[in-house]
Amino acid sequence: MRQIQKSITEIEEMFGQIACDILGVTNNNGRVRGVWGSGVDTPDGSKSVANLGTTKDLCYVQVTPQDDAYNRQRQIRYIDRGGIDLIAVDEHTDVHNVLFVNYGANAYDCARAIRNGLFHDRTRRFLRLNHFALVTDVPAIRRVPELVNASWVNRVDVSAVFNQFVRLVGAMKTIEGVNVTIRQENGRERNFEVKT
Repeated sequence: MRQIQKSITEIEEMFGQIACDILGVTNNNGRVRGVWGSGVDTPDGSKSVANLGTTKDLCYVQVTPQDDAYNRQRQIRYIDRGGIDLIAVDEHTDVHNVLFVNYGANAYDCARAIRNGLFHDRTRRFLRLNHFALVTDVPAIRRVPELVNASWVNRVDVSAVFNQFVRLVGAMKTIEGVNVTIRQENGRERNFEVKT
């Protein structure tokens, strides 16, 4: 049984790939980026620092773990492989809020395309292969223009929640034996070892 878990960098790269696929971006060249400081750099090697002075269409992808009653439930089981140790298997769901922040002249159309594209079979298949599922209650896109250097910059956001199946696998040591001492009222002791 293998472990199933992705790092935050792998998750942001995966959602960046989904945004590229939905937007039809074949050679990214910084068109879709991780948010600055996320550790995800653009494919051309540049850092994903915000460059809002450009008219170029940009999409920033930010993944934030989200607290949810669903991610507090864990199923932990132990598998006996016939040896001394057991295998501990912890299966649970992590919940992530993914924000796609779109800038540029076509930000509205890009945001709408991403929101709609999250429901397409191709995207859902890709998510399933990576142990993710879209929570289908996706809110409407949101226009939030920004004032940068005394000029308004077009910004439109898409936010969606995803559940991620996680499996953690590890060895759990078991007790091989116990030393037992029985002390009688008369002060005599009897020692013996109990083996499992």
